[in-house]
Amino acid sequence: MQIDRDVRPEYFAQLEGLLYGMNYQVWIALYGPLEAQLSLEQALKKSVSKDAVVGGSETVARSVVRSQIIESMFYPGDPGCGPIDLEAKRGEIIALTERILCDAHLDDAQEVTAFWFAKGHPAYPVFWDFAYDIHAQSNRWILLGSSSD
Repeated sequence: MQIDRDVRPEYFAQLEGLLYGMNYQVWIALYGPLEAQLSLEQALKKSVSKDAVVGGSETVARSVVRSQIIESMFYPGDPGCGPIDLEAKRGEIIALTERILCDAHLDDAQEVTAFWFAKGHPAYPVFWDFAYDIHAQSNRWILLGSSSD
């Protein structure tokens, strides 16, 4: 029997709970600080999944990252199955998302790379997913998120 412990700060689970729906679930994780001198794939194998293979990557602006993540948090899902009372929770969802972005040092980033997994994705993305390699303060943070049914 394997027992998994969620070692993330409580507000990760709070955000995921706010976005839960009848047939919709969000997963968000942050890994770091990690060694900036490792290749992205080495950092992923060390912290996320030993099977991780990067399918591709591209440099993105911090503002694009913030916008894409906020947009993902407000994805409505399938009618009647997506997040419940999404607009009523808007303020709390944005505050928790911003807290996670602060933990990821997005505003301090010298470089941000969006990437995707060819193999070894730690979640089961169905509706959307994101993966960012954030370099700040001589370290790196890997911010991942996805939604599934």
